[in-house]
Amino acid sequence: MKYRVLFVCLGNICRSPAAEIVFHAAVERAGLQDRVMADSCGTASYHTGEKPDRRMLAALERAGYAWGGHRARTFSRRDFEQFDLIIPQDEANRRDILALASRPEQKAKVHPMSDWFAAGETEREVPDPYYGGPAGFDAVVQLLERAMESLVQEMKQQVQD
Repeated sequence: MKYRVLFVCLGNICRSPAAEIVFHAAVERAGLQDRVMADSCGTASYHTGEKPDRRMLAALERAGYAWGGHRARTFSRRDFEQFDLIIPQDEANRRDILALASRPEQKAKVHPMSDWFAAGETEREVPDPYYGGPAGFDAVVQLLERAMESLVQEMKQQVQD
């Protein structure tokens, strides 16, 4: 049985699909692709069925990543049962997810992306680049790359025990 990770942002077209893509690459580099899987979704439904934002896809491509065909979907209560770890990209989405949790074990699965930020990181959450230019999208990809190294190291210990 694979360890299942879910990345969550607001619309599932910028931060969470980028986190999923960067995570998949880090998992493959660590040789954990047979033990770990990931998905992403949003807390709002206005982009359901859409591809990731073209600006995020361009930023990912500049960093050497390829889009795997993901389409936006909305977080649902059944995600608490289908995933072992739920990672919102910011505090607002963390609160929205926790509001849907009905049991303590569901709440225990929710950990902000910032839990894996390096000690000297200036950001406190993954910023939403949607209303900015290309530099904001590139900065999000770089922030996620740094955080994924820590997350995958933790994953490695969990799935090998």
